[in-house]
Amino acid sequence: MKSRRLIPALAALALAGCMQPGEDAGQAGDPNRYTIAGDLSAVCESGEFALWTADGRNIVEGARIVDGRIFLEGVVDAPANAFLEILNATSREGYRLASIKGHAFVLEPGELTLTMDSRTEFVVQGGRYNDIVVNSWRLSPEYLRVRDDYLRADRPVDGETSADRLARETAAAELFDEMLRLESQGRRRVALGHADPLARKLTIQSTWLRSPWITDALRQLAEMIPHDPWVAESLALEEAYAAEQARAASFGVGSEIREFEAETLDGEIVSVSGAREGKDVVLLEFWASWCGPCRVEIPHMKEAYARYGPLGFEILSFTVDDLREDWVEASEEEDLPWINAGMGIDHPATEAYGVTGVPANFLVEAASGRILARNLRGRKLDEALAERFDTPEGES
Repeated sequence: MKSRRLIPALAALALAGCMQPGEDAGQAGDPNRYTIAGDLSAVCESGEFALWTADGRNIVEGARIVDGRIFLEGVVDAPANAFLEILNATSREGYRLASIKGHAFVLEPGELTLTMDSRTEFVVQGGRYNDIVVNSWRLSPEYLRVRDDYLRADRPVDGETSADRLARETAAAELFDEMLRLESQGRRRVALGHADPLARKLTIQSTWLRSPWITDALRQLAEMIPHDPWVAESLALEEAYAAEQARAASFGVGSEIREFEAETLDGEIVSVSGAREGKDVVLLEFWASWCGPCRVEIPHMKEAYARYGPLGFEILSFTVDDLREDWVEASEEEDLPWINAGMGIDHPATEAYGVTGVPANFLVEAASGRILARNLRGRKLDEALAERFDTPEGES
């Protein structure tokens, strides 16, 4: 499974305020005017709608959802990657809903439409760059087919056996990886092949998948727009990342474990050496609240932990989340039973293990402190633990 990480979005964007319907926008005929009309009635009746750009600046905060619909208008000086979130929402049945975060889209002049289905999947349509950067792959028949298969596989089945559940969860993880592959393939096609440098730039800025083509895409973009400061800075970061990856590659199976200390949500200081005490093997798991593949794997890891924990299997997880509230929320949602420490991508823990993307893990022999395997997921983790714990004595 490939590593993923967020790519910094440092675009210089000049975005003006947004208005609710009925306010005097004063921008009829403004070539930079945009509107967003949305139907969210499949999920919510009322609530608040937040919109912000990829550099983290809020554009709209607390826009109202009325009868399941929203309408925003404003001006945007240049197309910019943006994100959506629904807060404090209530369903038609009167139930309070958790916050719902949407995928990135391109905010640009023109008319955009927003829809959300019962599975809380956002779709933003309209806008030349939005269609190129996002919808060219996200609305493709192949991606939609795999996504639907994943959503079916990810849904629990009443009365299923443990074996059936494991098979379903493994299939869901494989389908999720296929969705990521199709997304990366679609973004790569734009970032390396589109004639418009802005389309390429917006694609790279919104790409959260760590993929080898990004460096090549930035090098080509630097030739197309050589004086763009974001491109120059991002290319330097990518080349530094490549050097770090080369260093991390030398730290693999057979290498001796590297010590670090971290803090749990309860404020307890934990360490690698502490996790090893009295155990046979320890899985060092690097994850994040926003990492889909990490979250998909957790139910399977819980099952392995319940089976092999009493036999000497320990897990020390470390989150690269930068915001404590994100770590807290994800930990409560997942109800992690193992050592749960953090936090941050720049923590000594991630530096010690050369982790620049998640998911990433290391299976460690507790007694020797040697790495037995890296990046074990699904059946590979099962096989490694079964070989360690289920093999009768005297067999190798």
